[in-house]
Amino acid sequence: MKAAQLRNTRHFDRLYAGSEDPWKTRDSWYEQRKRALVEAILPHQHCTAIFEPGCGSGELTLQLAQRCQWLMASDFCAEAVRITREKTAHLPHVQVRRQSLPEQWPAGGHDMPQVDLILFSELCYYFDAPNVAEMVALATTALAPAGHLLACHWKKDFDDRLLATRPMHQLIDAHARLKRQACYEDEDILIDLWRKI
Repeated sequence: MKAAQLRNTRHFDRLYAGSEDPWKTRDSWYEQRKRALVEAILPHQHCTAIFEPGCGSGELTLQLAQRCQWLMASDFCAEAVRITREKTAHLPHVQVRRQSLPEQWPAGGHDMPQVDLILFSELCYYFDAPNVAEMVALATTALAPAGHLLACHWKKDFDDRLLATRPMHQLIDAHARLKRQACYEDEDILIDLWRKI
């Protein structure tokens, strides 16, 4: 594990040690509104398979699980994985794994089928530009033909951020096999949806 990843792991472990919901994802208006906006921008009511890296405490995972036949959620923080597993234990079609990205991106085939939808929700600002580019390339490979990649990020600055939201989304937009299909933006949030071409 790289030194920066180890620092991040310790930082997130400390956050989750203080609260099972350190970002108030269950109750904050921003998070409730974000989940509603994400659901509204998705092009299909139902998907066969979804991958949600960086699932955190699993609030969005619970909503996505209602819209698919198979879902893999992952996080590199052991406590986040434990919390999400508890929340989704009654859902046999949901898998929750501990994975450090991009190094442990799930392999295709038996590990993870091609998916219809991948969500980068509040995730990419914790990575530098080369790692985001690598994750976008991995996501594009993992998507089924005409599958979708959604990126949803808070726009305001904060201490842990490595990339600003707009340049991060521009980095995703530059990928040759992705075409932007929809966008929502306000003073707090930027949501982009791309289709694999």
